[in-house]
Amino acid sequence: MKRIYPLTASAVVMLWSLASANAATKPKNESPSTEAQVMFAQIDATSTAIAETAYNLGVMAKDQRDPQSHLEGLHDLREDINKVGSELQALEAERSSLSEWESKALDQILPLMQDVAGNTEKALQTFNSDRQRLWATSYVDDTATVTKEADQVATLLRDYLKLARTREKESRIEQSLGETQ
Repeated sequence: MKRIYPLTASAVVMLWSLASANAATKPKNESPSTEAQVMFAQIDATSTAIAETAYNLGVMAKDQRDPQSHLEGLHDLREDINKVGSELQALEAERSSLSEWESKALDQILPLMQDVAGNTEKALQTFNSDRQRLWATSYVDDTATVTKEADQVATLLRDYLKLARTREKESRIEQSLGETQ
């Protein structure tokens, strides 16, 4: 809790540039769809962590906690947003091999995560400009917005992944019924 890692606007812009040169390579033993589902599950988990961290920062600001106590949470937000950005970048690079639902999920979560990054940037700017009065600034609203948007990402992905598992199960049952007839 003694470090600060500022999230700059240029880092946010670079995070979302979606250049395919930095896209992750997929393991040879996994299909693009399986790899995408794993990445969506990781984004789901990280989005949940982002929402929780942002919520805790807002509570700490309302409770007028020492500004130093916010530093670790702000660092965690930056790290988690960068992680999700890298995963979205890799998914965007593989868009042509994604299933229809995966492309739809990507289309829905990308703008939400861009908003999460932007609102995190606003919260960090407020933190840097008025640390002693965070409770009376837009910091509380910005962290609440980050919480809401990150929760939306996690909920969307959870629902899409649940639907994909259900469809896979249905397909396996249909195949097994076809084999026994």
